Amino acid sequence: MANMTGSLPPANAIVGGATKSIRDLAHLRLVTGLTLILVSLVGLFGGNWDIQWHAVIGRDRTFTPPHDMILIGIGLSGIVALISILIETRWAGRQHDLRAYSTDFLGVLHSSLGSYLVGFGAVCSAIAFPLDTYWHALYGVDVSLWAPFHTMISMGGTLGQFGMIYLLLSAAHLSETQQDRRTASLSYAGVVALLGILLSRLSTFLTPTITSAGDTSLHLAALTVNLFPFLMALVAIFACMLAVRLLPWMGAATMVVVMSLLLWVLLSAFIPPMMTLLVQAEHQTYLARASTIGSTIISLLGQTPLLLLTSLSIDGVIWLGRRGQWASARRNMWGIVASTVSLFLVTGFTLVQIGLHERVAQGGGVGGFSALALVLALILTIPGSLLGGWLGLTISDAVQGLRR
Repeated sequence: MANMTGSLPPANAIVGGATKSIRDLAHLRLVTGLTLILVSLVGLFGGNWDIQWHAVIGRDRTFTPPHDMILIGIGLSGIVALISILIETRWAGRQHDLRAYSTDFLGVLHSSLGSYLVGFGAVCSAIAFPLDTYWHALYGVDVSLWAPFHTMISMGGTLGQFGMIYLLLSAAHLSETQQDRRTASLSYAGVVALLGILLSRLSTFLTPTITSAGDTSLHLAALTVNLFPFLMALVAIFACMLAVRLLPWMGAATMVVVMSLLLWVLLSAFIPPMMTLLVQAEHQTYLARASTIGSTIISLLGQTPLLLLTSLSIDGVIWLGRRGQWASARRNMWGIVASTVSLFLVTGFTLVQIGLHERVAQGGGVGGFSALALVLALILTIPGSLLGGWLGLTISDAVQGLRR
């Protein structure tokens, strides 16, 4: 289906007043990527608003404002990707040399692999949305964020995020061959923003793990071990390793975490007033459990300034490794080790916060985590870190190998 082979022509092979150059192709992919970032923010805000609505109100109907924002994000991302694919296909049809910088699909379309991924992700989420409505009709409104079609929508959005990252990396690569530093810098800045959005999206998906008991925890005899440390370590190190491997800038991991924290601040400022306005406009009433959740669930997750410890530890190891000319494998190993140590502190502090929150919600009664359960949960940080590091290295190698 997709042809990824063939030698690239010289960077200056495509010239002429009426023809499209590699610089034009890089600019198109940059504009497409930046537009998709704005679209993904619409979906991100709508998705977090919808999670809060389900948590404290329930699901009353299909077309609520949060759902509308999610649908707008899905629809626009698919439309933008399709327009980009059609433009590149037209250029490649008129100028065959440009095909060396694209991936063909079914021998008809010629575009960046990233645009295809964005389109496939949008289709996946669009199909999942009506199926989710049917799922709620069968099993009610009070279902988990990890319900099958919630997960399908989220994974479609995540696939689209990777497509956008690939698209902007391709723009940066093409710009570098043309010594167009401005376009390359803007493309890399877009990748920082997308990795921050990805970290925010994945962290929010950990919402079901914020309690010390439930179906999302690991039950061992009389103990209930929370899976939050395992999943948070996986998500955080995965995003940070992608950053340091895909971006040429020092401090890339910290930039990504700062971006995710900025989104956390914006979401925390956006959701509570929008919840209040919508509840009043639709004359809704809060569920009995709403008082135990608070005004927003976002602050209970791993989107905490303490996550800067993880990114700074990784960036510090990368800086030391480059200064000492360490081998790449050695830098990667020590980066994972240093970040794992920092994540013991991050996840431990977060679990203590969750436990205290539960005690307060239950009027000071039994709640939270026992010392043994807390220690066992923190031990899970180690396999989570290793898995996250391995995924980050594997996917970054694949993206760099296919980048064109």
